[in-house]
Amino acid sequence: MPMELIETIFLSEKRENLLLMLLNDPADIKTIDSTLEVTSSSILPQIKKLREVGFIDKNENGAYELTSIGRLVVENMNPLSSMLKVFDVACEYWDERDLTTIPDELLDNIGSLGNIQLIVPDLDHMYELQDDFLNNMQISNKVSSVLSLYHPDNLDLFNKLDTAGVSMEIILTESVLERMLSDSEKEMEAFLSSKNTTIFVCEDTIKPPSFSVTDNFIYMSLFNIQGRYDHHDIMSFEASALEWGKMLFEHYKSLSTPY
Repeated sequence: MPMELIETIFLSEKRENLLLMLLNDPADIKTIDSTLEVTSSSILPQIKKLREVGFIDKNENGAYELTSIGRLVVENMNPLSSMLKVFDVACEYWDERDLTTIPDELLDNIGSLGNIQLIVPDLDHMYELQDDFLNNMQISNKVSSVLSLYHPDNLDLFNKLDTAGVSMEIILTESVLERMLSDSEKEMEAFLSSKNTTIFVCEDTIKPPSFSVTDNFIYMSLFNIQGRYDHHDIMSFEASALEWGKMLFEHYKSLSTPY
């Protein structure tokens, strides 16, 4: 798409919203004003610009509608728009992440993460499980987690969730499993014998990200491009993000073996 057309769409929130609105049905100026909560004087210049580039036109009933080209563009701009919004929240964060651990089909749809929050702990709590993670895990009814990072408090958290009857599927990398067995033998016995929890093991060479997706949120700890964890995480509560996270979990589950 030529740069002029990209700027026409994405450099104006009013134009972007109008195009998405007209994807459903034609609308006259009064309907546009009320739906988008704008004034005619503010939206008419945007309509003029979109007519000039051939994205919308006026039909015989006096309503504005997408042209054939406009419809093709708008039908394909939603994924791009969503992706740009995800990256815009924390552009520097994403630029430093190793995204090769995310399958191509999910990376193409990373905009599904929606309204993400960047979690950056203060120095005094850098090495603790973050409150945003703990609080939301404790109100979840179903948990799917991939643990490629060892944290001594994870086992205690999962045993408490198990005691509360939370249904869990947990994928552990070989090194995390070995560390848990070595450091917390008794707690691991309870964890591995649980009826509520199914354990899978993933080879270290697969290098999955560490993340949890539940019935209410997704929380991800992605490695940076140097292969290290820098304690910067992301979180989302969007329904589309949960579906995205479940697909990511299923991808790594298919690469793992039951324990």
